[in-house]
Amino acid sequence: MPTDFPVLDGRYELRYQIGHGAMGQVWDSYDRELARHVALKTIHPARLAPGPPSADEKVLRERFRREARLIARLGHPGLPAVYDARLGPDVQNPYMVMELVPGEDLQRVLRGGRRFSVPQAVAVAARISEVLAHLHDAGVVHRDLKPANIMVTGHGDVKVIDLGVAAMPDTAQSRLTEDGQLLGTCAYMSPEQFEAPALVTEQSDLYALGCMLYELLAGEPPFTGTALSLMRGHCDLDPKPLRDRCPGIDPALDLLVMECLAKSRGRRPASANALGRRLGRFLGLAAPAAGGPLPATAPDAPAPSPLTLGKAGVAPLVVRMALAHALFDGGRFRAALPEYLELAEEWITADDEPRVAECLSKAAHCRLRLGQASEALLAFSELVAHLVPVRPSDDPLLLDTQLQVGLLLEQSGQLQRALISLSGLYPTLLEVLGDDAPATAQARDALVRIRRAG
Repeated sequence: MPTDFPVLDGRYELRYQIGHGAMGQVWDSYDRELARHVALKTIHPARLAPGPPSADEKVLRERFRREARLIARLGHPGLPAVYDARLGPDVQNPYMVMELVPGEDLQRVLRGGRRFSVPQAVAVAARISEVLAHLHDAGVVHRDLKPANIMVTGHGDVKVIDLGVAAMPDTAQSRLTEDGQLLGTCAYMSPEQFEAPALVTEQSDLYALGCMLYELLAGEPPFTGTALSLMRGHCDLDPKPLRDRCPGIDPALDLLVMECLAKSRGRRPASANALGRRLGRFLGLAAPAAGGPLPATAPDAPAPSPLTLGKAGVAPLVVRMALAHALFDGGRFRAALPEYLELAEEWITADDEPRVAECLSKAAHCRLRLGQASEALLAFSELVAHLVPVRPSDDPLLLDTQLQVGLLLEQSGQLQRALISLSGLYPTLLEVLGDDAPATAQARDALVRIRRAG
């Protein structure tokens, strides 16, 4: 099918830019060889001058190469998978091809006015701490944790992205920076990153996570203002206690966040694992459930008590849910499918509609990944019928389910029905997610294909 999109190596169509920074760009791309959408990251063209590479460009290319290799080596459900890369010194435009994570980054979610209940905020932080524990065990410090580098998917999963400035303090490749060069984002940087950038440690990541948890709970980071005022705040001032901004917050949670924000690294939690275990207790679990859904609470709704997870008969379901998600995240869709179907029945008995819908959605996605297109279409269609009466039109799960129905209708050759479905959905995706969101781009691409075919 002819397109007007630029194509790399005759294979990857660069369709829509979904992220950018001073050093790189990320594109929603289409892999012609495997017929799937992917995320393709490349160095910003402005940083690649013609002619022999400068010293700065060599460092940039090496940092980019190291990021791709780190993500590929680390392999964790909380990190995007790397599918392909072109990184050699003779490559004019280095790039890496990664899993396209459906959803939005946490910064965009917060700027959109989304309010997080206490359980939701704690669950996000617990998931991030789990990924950090994996990074730290491998000797890697992220060094630039911030909401823009946290993806929240439509299924309630959390993924940590962008290891471009990660440090490996105990290796020969500990850093690719000049002495004294600041790397990170000021609103989330630890005091030691301002005072001695070369001494960054695992506790520097825990400080950044503390800043993000503070922001999720209070509505803004512990310190705001200019770069100079941020540096002074992080290095010299105590943040306003959370209890002053979140009346009724559990004093133990307030204390834990303040520990993360301690000026001295020695006063912060001992490790990401230790922090994750303590966060898990506020959710009624001994530790965070890896890969499971975030507690479902509508924006601005009263926060449910975390203790409800500890009621008789519910905790085992939560554990089984986590195990089912572990199977799904590990690509074991055939094993996960019956688990989700059985869990959906049991959550019906527990009168937990959000988890019923989550299980049915995951089961439908299992069928889709297994190539059971007709069964997946039926499952997604039935889920739409279930969700429409009980969810608002901008509900993320409803939007994803409606999108899958439209795409599967197109795939099965039911072009008229697909056109009706997707043309009705597309304006809502534009309004809720924006023009550059992956889901919006998928619907738009499908509508263009249908038009060309018809």
